[in-house]
Amino acid sequence: MKILLRGNQRGQSLVLVALLMITFLGILGLVLDGGNLFSKRRAAQNAADAGALAGARTLCITEDEGQAEFMAQQYATVHNEGGAAVANADLDARTVDVTATIQTNTYFIHYLGFDHLTAQASAAAGCFSPDIGEGVLPVAWACRPPISGGLSSSEDCQEQWITDNQLQYYISHPPPAGTIYPELYIIMDSSALPDDLSAICMSQGGWLDCDLDDDGDDDLVANGDRSWLDLDGGGGGSSELVDWINGVNVPTIEAGYWLGGQPGVANNVFQAVGDREGDFVIIPVFSNFCDDYPDPQCSSLIQPDDTIITSAGGNYYYRIVAFALFYISCVDAPGVPHGECDGHRVARDLGVIDSNTKTIEGYFVRGFVSGIGGGSSGGGGLDLGAYTLYLTR
Repeated sequence: MKILLRGNQRGQSLVLVALLMITFLGILGLVLDGGNLFSKRRAAQNAADAGALAGARTLCITEDEGQAEFMAQQYATVHNEGGAAVANADLDARTVDVTATIQTNTYFIHYLGFDHLTAQASAAAGCFSPDIGEGVLPVAWACRPPISGGLSSSEDCQEQWITDNQLQYYISHPPPAGTIYPELYIIMDSSALPDDLSAICMSQGGWLDCDLDDDGDDDLVANGDRSWLDLDGGGGGSSELVDWINGVNVPTIEAGYWLGGQPGVANNVFQAVGDREGDFVIIPVFSNFCDDYPDPQCSSLIQPDDTIITSAGGNYYYRIVAFALFYISCVDAPGVPHGECDGHRVARDLGVIDSNTKTIEGYFVRGFVSGIGGGSSGGGGLDLGAYTLYLTR
């Protein structure tokens, strides 16, 4: 006898189709809702990155943790496309850590009981003092006081920086004739180097140790050096200096480099800097000098990780320890088309320079500029107001 079970098979098919439909909807939900979640995860990462960078930048410049936290949250939630709904910021020294959260509605897996999905991402950014300089102005700076004498010199130069707002005001509101702001600095003049260094030697109440052999006398030798730096050791003179000032083939230098000095009184060198009036430039800052490498007195100052760029130029060497950001406001030299610079006038009236001395003057500022890097450990060079900003995570 044969027994037909057609009705039961038909019921089994319906169950199988139902199971396949659920599986299909699950796969479709994973594809569509998963893709949407992935897109929101990427938006959350962009929001976290933007918030961390904005917060670190603000913290570095203002040193105001409340303002830095506010800017981090604003840039994570408002000032970027697809901003996060919620952002939390944690601050540590000059590092800002941001966690951004975006919640999104579901389409298909809503029917499986999942109404919302949450995308979350975090990022950290830091603001560091650089220990690498690219495209630097080849000037050796040692934190001399401003030409007005209103501030004292300091080994870390902390007293000399002005804020961005002050600088913009000075640019848009030039001082009346006969007045000068106390933060104005002459970073270079055509006088011989000993005249520049003597004012900051310890024997004169400054910070620089100019007595290399500890005999009670400053070891400043009258030679052709003018605080210009020989960045590659080639001793190329004025033509090479002009190229570097114009940003042509400028060697990269690092904290811990010993660089030789070289002469540079030619008009074309100062005229090249004059063409950069109104520019921000990177200035190498040195902490030690010696007057003739490899003299034993110099060797005693060299640290194990230092690099010596042997120079064919002058016989002074400078140990670079940091980089500063400088705004060139005025160059006083023949061929630079304007009248006497304010700083030049004050220095001349004080008897610091002669009337025919060529000078470069301006303001040290806090801020960010391309051409500096390093400092990933949070240490880097000394804090001189020039900062590098990047994501650390």
